[in-house]
Amino acid sequence: MTNNRDKQISEARFHKLFDDTQAMSIQGYRVDGSVVYWNAASERIYGYSTSEALGRSLFDLIIPHEMRDEVKQAVAWMFDNEEGIPPARLNLKHKDGSTVPVYSSHTVVSLPNDEPIMFCMDADMRSLEMAEAEVQRLSYYDSLTGLPNRRLILERITSAMRNTSSDTSAAALLIVDIEKFHSINDSLGYSFGDRVLVSCAESLQQFSSSPDDLARLGKDEFALVLPCSTSSLDAVAAEAELMATQILQKLKAPLILDGRSHQLNACIGITLFHCPGILSGDELLRQADIALKMAKRSNTTDISFFDSQMESSVKKRLEISQALNHAVDNDALALALQPQVDQNQNITGFEALLRWHHPKFKTLSPNDFIPIAEANDSIIALGDWVLEKSCQLLVKWDAEKSSESFNISVNVSPVQFRRGDFVQRVKNILKTTGANPKCLCLELTESLIADDIDFIVEQMASLRELGVSISLDDFGTGYASLAYLTRLPLDELKIDRAFVRDLDGHSKGALLTETIISLGRSMNLTVIAEGVEKEQQFKRLQNMGCEHFQGYFFGKPSTDVEHYLPSKSL
Repeated sequence: MTNNRDKQISEARFHKLFDDTQAMSIQGYRVDGSVVYWNAASERIYGYSTSEALGRSLFDLIIPHEMRDEVKQAVAWMFDNEEGIPPARLNLKHKDGSTVPVYSSHTVVSLPNDEPIMFCMDADMRSLEMAEAEVQRLSYYDSLTGLPNRRLILERITSAMRNTSSDTSAAALLIVDIEKFHSINDSLGYSFGDRVLVSCAESLQQFSSSPDDLARLGKDEFALVLPCSTSSLDAVAAEAELMATQILQKLKAPLILDGRSHQLNACIGITLFHCPGILSGDELLRQADIALKMAKRSNTTDISFFDSQMESSVKKRLEISQALNHAVDNDALALALQPQVDQNQNITGFEALLRWHHPKFKTLSPNDFIPIAEANDSIIALGDWVLEKSCQLLVKWDAEKSSESFNISVNVSPVQFRRGDFVQRVKNILKTTGANPKCLCLELTESLIADDIDFIVEQMASLRELGVSISLDDFGTGYASLAYLTRLPLDELKIDRAFVRDLDGHSKGALLTETIISLGRSMNLTVIAEGVEKEQQFKRLQNMGCEHFQGYFFGKPSTDVEHYLPSKSL
């Protein structure tokens, strides 16, 4: 009698614990799949009341038809082996027939003198999926106008250059700039200026052949792609000029807002390109921007074509390419470090950034030579150089006993990472320099995980076995789906600076930044906000729960960091 009473008490406590678990759906099943337990969270997630669920079959309730055979096999295996299968993300079925994405864990409980019970614990992923979808949308679309942003128009250009049925076609890229737009913001306010930009976007949409052909690049600039339609550059040039003329006429027409007439002016830069072509989308945007600057400087026309500058640009890229290997071999590069701080502005580490003083072109930004290095494979030697110099600094600091807790983060190019010998190269450099791997963090961009996720996970796991930590840089740009993120052996997330710039008020950027911080912390990841330039941004991020920061507000990249080291604080 006492044993039965103890068992009843134990079961009551057990059920009370599960019933009080509001955030987690918990169900219990017999070996035949019939329901013996169904908590309140299960009612909310799957739509069935407890009375409706009890006694019914798991396979009829929440398992989609196409998954039933696989799930039946898994259930049978769990009862045979009296253990659960690995947790996984599943798309199950709601009472109304809709899909319910969950993260599901399983266990089999066997008690003396009682039948075994399989318990399923499901976390509802719908809210996270919605946040993920919004992050991805904002990474491709401008929040004010709803137009594609720079990222998406670059993909559109790439698609236009690659996907063509003819051997040689021609297309055009236009950049439209609303002149002296800052005066509207200054005189009438930013809210009114936003309305003007929305009106301009609506006007420009009349000239786009598809929704992804028009983009807002930022502030008062828009980009428009004139798709491949002919093999003749002259014909495309004529079509682009006609379109540009019509755009100017449209934008220069009086704009009526709040009963008042406003006069706008605009300039347009145009570059032509072949499909397929060899130039990158960034290069074409740069060419169109050069043409735009020529139009702004001109006293005779508001439309300018990029032409003769192209040869000089190609020549410059060639000179940089040829000089790059020589610079690596002759130690002509420099390492600049930018501090990373905690909530108290105490320095926790640095990000290593590359600088190159070219004898002809003077100081070059990594944006000028890294793409070239990736194209000609000199990025391998360049990456090894940065990694080796960073490790040497770690050893130096450790020997001085002044900064042994400091870490250095090193950016890794996708070209480097995808090489089969990358892990071995990192291992060799660590061994040669004697650097502590626990003080080294490798930063990978989201673009890296766009494909071949299994290889990437394997590479990352191998690096972590060395003691190196892994950071996902520029998080929020759209590649890293939640499904991928849960698979990646990460230590750190870096919030993209675009989200940090958009922290004012109750913007979607602010909401998504807070979501990313919460997501990172829930996964026990360090979250760093980069691009912090203002005290207001710093305080806002602190209030959101962010604990690590990087940006000009705390310090610019410098080749001389010794003044940071004694106190370890700014």
